[in-house]
Amino acid sequence: MTGTPGMVSDQTGTAGQFTDDENNFLPGLALSGRDIPLLEMVRCPVFILRDERIIWANGALCACFEATTEEFMGALLCDLLEERCREQIRCWFTRPRRKAGEQLIIDIHMAPVERRRRWFNAALTTITWNGDSAVVAFLQDIEDKKKNRTVEQQLRQSQKMESLGRLAGGVAHDMNNTLGAIMGFASVLQAEVHPGSPAADDLDQIMKACRKGRTLMLNLLGFARKGKFRRETFCVNTVIEDVLNLLKHSIPKKIAIVTRLTDAPLEIHGDPTQIHHAVMNLCLNAVDSMGDSGVLTVEVTTERVYESYDESTDLRELEKGEYAVIAVSDTGRGMEPEVAAMAFEPFFTTKPMGEASGLGLPMVYGTVKNHGGDGLLESRVNRGTTVTMMLPLADTNTRSDSSGGNERKTPSIARIATVMLVDDEEMIRLAGRRVLEKMGYGVLLARDGREALRLYGEHPDQISVVILDLIMPVMDGPETFVRLREIAPDLPILLSSGYSKEEKADQLLSLGADAFIQKPFDMQALRDILKGLVETEPTL
Repeated sequence: MTGTPGMVSDQTGTAGQFTDDENNFLPGLALSGRDIPLLEMVRCPVFILRDERIIWANGALCACFEATTEEFMGALLCDLLEERCREQIRCWFTRPRRKAGEQLIIDIHMAPVERRRRWFNAALTTITWNGDSAVVAFLQDIEDKKKNRTVEQQLRQSQKMESLGRLAGGVAHDMNNTLGAIMGFASVLQAEVHPGSPAADDLDQIMKACRKGRTLMLNLLGFARKGKFRRETFCVNTVIEDVLNLLKHSIPKKIAIVTRLTDAPLEIHGDPTQIHHAVMNLCLNAVDSMGDSGVLTVEVTTERVYESYDESTDLRELEKGEYAVIAVSDTGRGMEPEVAAMAFEPFFTTKPMGEASGLGLPMVYGTVKNHGGDGLLESRVNRGTTVTMMLPLADTNTRSDSSGGNERKTPSIARIATVMLVDDEEMIRLAGRRVLEKMGYGVLLARDGREALRLYGEHPDQISVVILDLIMPVMDGPETFVRLREIAPDLPILLSSGYSKEEKADQLLSLGADAFIQKPFDMQALRDILKGLVETEPTL
């Protein structure tokens, strides 16, 4: 065979390299039925195509799939391929004036109908067969190589996202502390200025900016997979319907919404608010990509994962079991492959600076991972984008639980409504003192667990409730909680953190902590919680 095998980028974004010398054994570019015995001697799978249909296949190809020759004869090649492998092959076949010897080298995921697909490196060469134009294909089995490469890529991606998640969580925690101090002092000033004055308007803007920052930090925490607000069993269809009911009044009239939901109610054990936000985010992204017209499709199906590693899909980190599959598709502009590959990266956006945070899809990714699932994005330029979320279905024996803490026990100490605020951040302590005093409480401050234990030992009859930060040096929140509970079993303890409610908080709530509040504090929420934790309300 004349010519040098070419190199063509495959659909996975890697370069196919056909290196088997058997590719070059052909005596020429013209073959006939007399050459079939020679082709049968080739150890690798071989087949011949005419008009994109298989007209001959060797025994090695049939052996790969434990299939018969009849299962291949007359089949369209594209019908045997995974969808993402088809387009490049179609383009090659339809290209006018293909010359004898012209090659396409590509990785394909192929199998006869109802057989398990395998990965091959394929070398397709234009030849003459019995006097007519045809194509001969030589295949190299790369199933094991592909699987190993995918596992390595998945591991690298997982490690990278985990590192970024820790960074994002740390940034969000520190920023929430800062925002907490700003909002605390601003709320104190709001009570001291005349309503409607310029100062009051300025403070309103400060609070509005802080609330926007708090929302951004919640998105960061969602990406960091620290957003375990609450877990309950809920129906997927209900969440989807709620999202679409909100959307249909706000999207352009020329965007049609197509919904395909399962007849049977699918239940997930998790946070319905997080899933609602994730689906809404995907829908808004889809609408944004389409402009004034298009079709938004939301589909819910089920899928069973039989193996923890499922080579038939890019969703490779799933445990065995039944999953709800939520797919949000659009008919928008789509993405270039290099853009699609970066879509789940935090802070990556193609929009102008200031128009987007680049946290929308990473937040969705964090939410899905937080629920034990995985996600996949597929996009083609001018064809649209589909984002798929796979979420494990709830065990029928799983019961809803609440994250609001235990039922409040009647406190034994409530003669003086004094709050002990335990936090290592000086700004939080100072702002907290002003806010709590404005609410009418007495305040004691401690910078760590050891100081908190000392103060409680000095004022056991005075302290009515403790606001306890979870992340502190010297003695952290969990250890302080245990020590305080040993000394005062009935002392009301309100947990707080710059992270969203995490595993540590869940554990302490199960051990008797009374409630959890996220920093920066919502002042009304803080006021309401404290009122429920103390027997004697403060005198304002």
